[in-house]
Amino acid sequence: MSEKEPKTGKEFVELAAKSGKAKVKRVSGSHYIVEFADGNSIPVPVHANKQLGKGLLHKIKKAFKAVGILLLVLLVLWLKSLGFPLP
Repeated sequence: MSEKEPKTGKEFVELAAKSGKAKVKRVSGSHYIVEFADGNSIPVPVHANKQLGKGLLHKIKKAFKAVGILLLVLLVLWLKSLGFPLP
């Protein structure tokens, strides 16, 4: 994701918005529902700057990697459709 991993839900939501790979879809109480470019979404707790758990951080990293791979594949397919010679 970044050199600086988010420690709190608030930091993650800010990082997701800056990256362009995810956006806040809606807010339900103290949870932000973050939607990734591939359509998957996860609830991110924003509780008084409490740290995110290891499991949720792992799930977030996997989602960011999946979106990155999907975008790369779509870019390659688009370039091929335009006639760019690719190895």
